[in-house]
Amino acid sequence: MSDDVTSIDERRNIDEDFAKLRRIMEDESFRKGSGLAGEQAFYIYDYPPEQELEVIEHIPTLVSQLQTMTPQRAGDFAPKVLILDLYDIIIEALQQRKVLDKVLDIEARRHQIVSSNVREDKFLSLLNNMLGADAKQVPDLISRHYEEARSQGNADILFITGVGKVYPYVRAHTLLNTLQGRIDDCPLVLFYPGVYASRSVSGSTMTLFGCLPEDNYYRARDLMEMSA
Repeated sequence: MSDDVTSIDERRNIDEDFAKLRRIMEDESFRKGSGLAGEQAFYIYDYPPEQELEVIEHIPTLVSQLQTMTPQRAGDFAPKVLILDLYDIIIEALQQRKVLDKVLDIEARRHQIVSSNVREDKFLSLLNNMLGADAKQVPDLISRHYEEARSQGNADILFITGVGKVYPYVRAHTLLNTLQGRIDDCPLVLFYPGVYASRSVSGSTMTLFGCLPEDNYYRARDLMEMSA
């Protein structure tokens, strides 16, 4: 493994992963943020990007299992799970600005060079300028959906998906930073197609798709490293 790029060498047993996620999330202490010493309850489930479809297929089942679970302790309850897909949030943001049709209309002209580099791809540069790190609309929309669901008792856990679909104009580590202090009454779980790793020198890093340059992020807990 190189110092600059993290690779994903083998397939994961997604059935086993989600069985562990279920055990962790059914525990009342997870949903109450016990033992976090005041830190935000942000979690990451990282997985090989090649298994994206498997993960997406498992998420509704996990949600159903959690929302119909039988509490093991008096006073506990089956949690409601709010799922927010970042791609849907992006579409909603463009619709709110009344520019979605315009963006779709100019895509063909702007995509003369197709690249993940926003400096080379003029269309991605446009999206990055509208929705990137300095834009507030995406975190504002996430916060609004969360607050509405929370007020109705429908957000005991928040799942955020669609990370790979909105790269590079929305970056996961930047988004999590902007959500600090906004999502503070329930656990936030980011489903991440890549590698979230802790290193002694550089600290925790996020490597999307297991091959892109790393982004430093240290405030989330790796669900696969937690005991169930």
